[in-house]
Amino acid sequence: MNYDSSWVRSSMSQLGFLQSARSIDAELGPLIDFAIRWAPFGGADCGDLLISFGVGRRSFVEMVHAGLRPRRTDNQQVRWLKRRLLDALASAWHVDTAASPGSVR
Repeated sequence: MNYDSSWVRSSMSQLGFLQSARSIDAELGPLIDFAIRWAPFGGADCGDLLISFGVGRRSFVEMVHAGLRPRRTDNQQVRWLKRRLLDALASAWHVDTAASPGSVR
């Protein structure tokens, strides 16, 4: 996958849709926004995450995963968007999805 500026714009638009549908917790929206913006660079380093959110990389990845976890009330389109965005972010941030949600390669 090519994490270029068009991917970032598209992903930010998807995030906006998910937020307007109230299918993402308001406090986790900024973390997902940050994850999208840093995806073209392979994710942020621990120092940037500590300064920005007060957590390390593993905790940050787990929080993003929690923010994109499907809810019981999500319709099929919202579930698909969340899964697609989570898969793309996991790939960009080099997260091992075969292991636990926060396992970073």
